[in-house]
Amino acid sequence: MTLQAEWDEAVQAALVGAHRAGTSPTALLDRVAALGVAAHGAQLPPPVDTPPLPSAPASDDVRAHPAARSVLVQILALDDQMLLTEWCGMAKAARVVADHRALPALLGLGTAHPGLRPAVSAVLGARGRWLAGIRPAWSWAAAGTVTEEVDLDQALDLPGTSRLAALRRARLQDPAKARAFLAAQFDVQRRATDRQVLISALEAGLGPDDEPLLERALDDRAIGVHDEALRLLRTLPTSALAARAAERLHRGLWLTADGFDVQTDELWAETAPEPDEARDLLKDGSEAGVAGRLRGAAASVPPQHWTSRLDTDDEGAATELARGPWASSLLRGVAQNLRLADDARPWAVAATRSLTGMEQLEMLGGLPAELAARTVVEVSRQWNYDLLDHACSQLPAPWSAQATADLLDRYAGMRDPRWRAGRPPAVLLARGDAEVLGAGWARITERWPEHTVELDVLRLRMQLREAFNHREESQ
Repeated sequence: MTLQAEWDEAVQAALVGAHRAGTSPTALLDRVAALGVAAHGAQLPPPVDTPPLPSAPASDDVRAHPAARSVLVQILALDDQMLLTEWCGMAKAARVVADHRALPALLGLGTAHPGLRPAVSAVLGARGRWLAGIRPAWSWAAAGTVTEEVDLDQALDLPGTSRLAALRRARLQDPAKARAFLAAQFDVQRRATDRQVLISALEAGLGPDDEPLLERALDDRAIGVHDEALRLLRTLPTSALAARAAERLHRGLWLTADGFDVQTDELWAETAPEPDEARDLLKDGSEAGVAGRLRGAAASVPPQHWTSRLDTDDEGAATELARGPWASSLLRGVAQNLRLADDARPWAVAATRSLTGMEQLEMLGGLPAELAARTVVEVSRQWNYDLLDHACSQLPAPWSAQATADLLDRYAGMRDPRWRAGRPPAVLLARGDAEVLGAGWARITERWPEHTVELDVLRLRMQLREAFNHREESQ
């Protein structure tokens, strides 16, 4: 009789009872116990002939000071990704790496959250890269920060984002060679998504020499290819696109007593754009109608177009555009090229004030970090708590000391919503400058007396600053 058959027979006997099965309860239980383990017990693992892992190679990496290591342990326990990114950034600046005992946890977090990988990779050191080569899931960290030469032909065979990243690395290594390759491939790739990736790769190291290929891409029938090329062309201040848009703005707008307005019987008086103008507008539907066409033209010229035309500075030009009937369209267009302005602040403030609700937040989210913070400080005087909190959540960390102090004043001067009464603003304590917030600890705890996890995060950030003020030494 097989083992399975014996087990089935014992189970049957247990179901009908020991006496009816012709045995004693003790004997039946002993039999069930023995057969159950034999039938369902775990098997011993097969013997492994793989030799043990070799010892980790020697490393000259300097590990973080014990105080900084202690803070990292607390951050990992708190599972706060922003704090972890801040720790990694300070460790990188101090040219130290994480303690060996923290490496598995860091590799695990980087595996689960790809957005953390750049920060984590910077503090793994040689021991961490060696450890990453042991487990396939950690292989993303095995190469460290070493940049290998990109094989352009092989890059085209990579999937999705990996292909774009490889092509952009190639652009940074040899812009001219990569440009010639992308131009040649653009003519032979049949899928629109492939051509769009080729155009997107030009963003790395974009310059005037890339304009001919981008102009060709404007004639592509695929919306994604056309719009990506147009987006990149709009960042080139001396391009032919900028010249065409400037001519349209000169011809189609006139300066009235109430600001810039559309000229009658001119190009923006027509219901639909001519083919040449349509070629210079986004085809995703966002630049339809007169307002959209104006925004597209304004997005295609640098802010210097307006300062030159009005013979004034950025402050004066932004004020002039803000008072016209098409202020929202024109300023939203200008906002797309603020990095080209001599003084971007008045443009950002004017554009934000011309918008409302989610459009304001989207506008702020697209600005450089420090400019966005300064803009929020400037335009939030009449905002309520919720709008300020949403806007601040768009600002990437870390905030500057001045922006932190100003935004602390904004929050402190507002009445908390009922659901938040007495609780400090989480985004302020998590992203603001730790030294400024630490100096204002008494003010913060007096204004918001409820002890919350946000205060624990701030205390930990203060400890982090103190830890990296110690002299780093190898342990």
